[in-house]
Amino acid sequence: MYTEINKDIYELRERIRAKEKLASQKDILLNELKRKRSKKDNLYNELMKEKQDVEKLEVLSFNAIFLSIIGKKEDRLDKEKEEFLAAELRYEESQESIKELQKEIKEIDNKLINFTDVKDRYNKLMKEKETLLLKDNSLEGRRLRENLDSINELKLDIKEVYEAIYSGERAITSLEEMKKHLDSARGWGTWDILGGGLISDMAKHSAIDRANNSAHEVQYLLKSFEKELSDVNKFTDIKVNISGFTTFADFFFDGFFVDWFVQSKIKDSLRNVEGALSRIKRILIDLRSNHDLLNNQLKEREEDVRSILEE
Repeated sequence: MYTEINKDIYELRERIRAKEKLASQKDILLNELKRKRSKKDNLYNELMKEKQDVEKLEVLSFNAIFLSIIGKKEDRLDKEKEEFLAAELRYEESQESIKELQKEIKEIDNKLINFTDVKDRYNKLMKEKETLLLKDNSLEGRRLRENLDSINELKLDIKEVYEAIYSGERAITSLEEMKKHLDSARGWGTWDILGGGLISDMAKHSAIDRANNSAHEVQYLLKSFEKELSDVNKFTDIKVNISGFTTFADFFFDGFFVDWFVQSKIKDSLRNVEGALSRIKRILIDLRSNHDLLNNQLKEREEDVRSILEE
């Protein structure tokens, strides 16, 4: 009697939770969009300043003539152009990030349309179940109700934890790929310092480009992992410490591009990647342990239901 209605309730509760997750994700993205827009404004101001610095040196001024005489103008101009290029790349990256966030928010809005009446349908079905249960107030009836409700909750909790584990494993795979490229860049950079010449310099640049490409995916996956961990904290009794995770996920674009050709920056980035791997692996150990515990509790509840129905 209760099996079919409980199945329908589970499916609706799953949809309600999916709706809540989408709404929560949208809030996170809106806050991130606000932060990115503020950062973009700051980067634009920085870009304009660097542009002015280049233009000042390019015009024929007394200062430019004086620097030319003492042979420092070209060095100074190259440095200013390099700083302008770095600022331009950071600004363009900021614009692309904003476009991606706006696209994600639009996609969520489109998905939310499919959940408009889910809460009403759930409430209606719960009322039907309540009517049925009021007619059966036996000890077995109460035990059955308690177990069926608990099974629903456990299944949803298991799903949340599994999604977090899957997201964390994807982040680790991408981080290890990035670490491989950084190790290569560090090795070629050391050879370059020792006089490796053009070949080692090109190899180092190629490894840095690959690490750069990996970094975009890594940052996206870290953000996804953070969201899944937030869902675990919000929808289950499991609590995962994710304080500072957003800042933690942002380090990949600090001092990027031009600065990455400096050997010390490559080493700093490697330390950050290794720190990220260590932290995520520790979190995954806890998540897997909780996943096993929840599955054991689910089996116990299902066995109890089976014994009640067989009595």
